[in-house]
Amino acid sequence: MSGEKIPINRTLVGIISLGCLGIAAYLFWLAPPDQFAQQDVATGAFMRVGLLMFALWLALPTRNRDAAWANVSPWVFVVIIMAVVGVAVRPKIVVPLLIVMAVFGFVLRPRNKRRSRR
Repeated sequence: MSGEKIPINRTLVGIISLGCLGIAAYLFWLAPPDQFAQQDVATGAFMRVGLLMFALWLALPTRNRDAAWANVSPWVFVVIIMAVVGVAVRPKIVVPLLIVMAVFGFVLRPRNKRRSRR
C-alpha cells in the first residue's frame, strides 16, 4: 500500500478552495452579526482552508506542466524554509535583505549566450 499513487483531482481542489473562500466572504460581509465570536472563528477557519487549498491548487501538476515542486533542489527548498522562518522571526531585518538578494540575483543571473542578429 505504501507504493500506491493517490490521484488528486485538481479541479476538485479548486472548487473546494472557491467554496471555502466564498463562504468566508459571505460570513465576513453578508451574514447577520448574531453570534459575533463564533462567526469570526468560522470566517477565519474557512479563509485559512480556502487559501491553503488555493495554494495546493496552484502547486498541483496540469496536463502541460509538472508539479511546482518537481524541479526544486533540496538546497533551494532549505533556503526557502530559512527565508520564511527569518521573515517570521525578524521581518525588519530579513525582508530588506531578501529584497537586496533578489535584485542581485536578477542582475547577476546568467544571460543567453546566443545573441540576436543585427
